[in-house]
Amino acid sequence: MTTMRGRMRLLAACALLGTGLLVGCTTQDVVVVAPMGEGAESPPSGPSLQTAGMAFDPYRFDVDGVEVCDGLSGREPLEVFDRAGWPELGVAAGEATLTCGNADGAGWRHIADGHTGDFARLADEVGSSWEDVAWFAIDQALEAPTTVEAYRDDIVNYDVRVELVGDTGEVERAWIVTVGYGLSSSSIITSFPDEVDP
Repeated sequence: MTTMRGRMRLLAACALLGTGLLVGCTTQDVVVVAPMGEGAESPPSGPSLQTAGMAFDPYRFDVDGVEVCDGLSGREPLEVFDRAGWPELGVAAGEATLTCGNADGAGWRHIADGHTGDFARLADEVGSSWEDVAWFAIDQALEAPTTVEAYRDDIVNYDVRVELVGDTGEVERAWIVTVGYGLSSSSIITSFPDEVDP
């Protein structure tokens, strides 16, 4: 996920470290990892949500709620996520656009209208908001999916396993988060979690 805030952090890193150390330092297709050190905010201790590739960081995935779409049309792009390819289905890597959408159809408003409570169950486990957890899960499903399955001729489902890891390091609960992606529209249709055995 490359956001404006992420691009600014990258440009600042380029300026501080010199472009000689960061070959190809651009603002596109970059995942920014904030360094942990003195003064950096770290995720709270305790239970955490994790995928195979990343732990949920409430500071990195601090996003606005559905109110960010107030006054905007359903087709208004809200975020563009990087999207992994899945050769087995002939799906090339690219981008997936999350639009403001509408409650009855697709996009952020649809996810908020139909799946707030679903994502809230995950968020409650780590003291976060449903929006932040949904954004994290959408990002991870698209960039590092556990699997991708054909849903219809023009829709594929990107799935990622999200685990609740307790203080002891044991997996206490797990969910498969699905992101419906429209092949012809290049847009995110929906996203929702389903609890599975840990």
